[in-house]
Amino acid sequence: MTSIALLARISRSRRERVDALDAAAPRQRGEQLPATPYIARVWLAFKRLTALGFPRRFPIVQFPNLPLIVAFLAGEAGQFVRGGGHTYTASVSYLAMTIWAYEELARGVNWFRRLLGVAYALIMIVRVAHALHA
Repeated sequence: MTSIALLARISRSRRERVDALDAAAPRQRGEQLPATPYIARVWLAFKRLTALGFPRRFPIVQFPNLPLIVAFLAGEAGQFVRGGGHTYTASVSYLAMTIWAYEELARGVNWFRRLLGVAYALIMIVRVAHALHA
C-alpha cells in the first residue's frame, strides 16, 4: 500500500470519527463547527507535498519538511534582529537543523538522504561548538 493511500485511509477514519463526534455533540444556535477537519486536510496536503521527491525512484531533492522550514525561517529572522534576539533565533535555527539532520539520518528514504543527515549532523556539531567557543 502506498503512503498516499495509507494517509487517505487515516484521513478518512479521522474524518469519520470527527463527524461522529460532531453529530453527538449538542449545538447551540450560531455555534461554529470545530476546524479539525480543515486542519487535518491542510496537514495531509502538507505531508503529501513533503513526500514529493526528484527523481521519483531515488529522491535526492525533496520539498522541505517542518524542521527545515523552521530552521530557514529562524535563520532569516536572525538577520533582522540584534542582541539577545539574534542568539535565540540562531539557537532555534541550530536546533531545527539538528532535528532535520537526525530525521534524515534515522528515516531517510535512501542511502544518499541518510548520508546527507550524517553530514549535516557533523556540520551542526562543529557550528554549535564554534558558537559556544566564540
